[in-house]
Amino acid sequence: MSYNDNNIVVDVSYTKFCVGPCNSEEKETTKNKFLKPYSGGKYKEFCYPIDEDSYLILKNVRICSSCNQRYIEFYDENEIESLKQDAATIRQKLGI
Repeated sequence: MSYNDNNIVVDVSYTKFCVGPCNSEEKETTKNKFLKPYSGGKYKEFCYPIDEDSYLILKNVRICSSCNQRYIEFYDENEIESLKQDAATIRQKLGI
């Protein structure tokens, strides 16, 4: 995958809720850990297409299991339009 200057790159290290397309903004706490990876770490990067030559790139991701599964399925099934819709939803959710 190639990246260009049209990409939106966001480090979501300090976001305490799922950064995926779900409508949940429930905050994860030290007592209530539910975001993946369950080890408490972070996924290096999730990349959603925005249009033909730009991407929304989320770095240091913690994400709920349903959004994680959705992302994997859409990529495995080459559902690019669905990934683009998710990118728009995520941008709205994160205010970017």
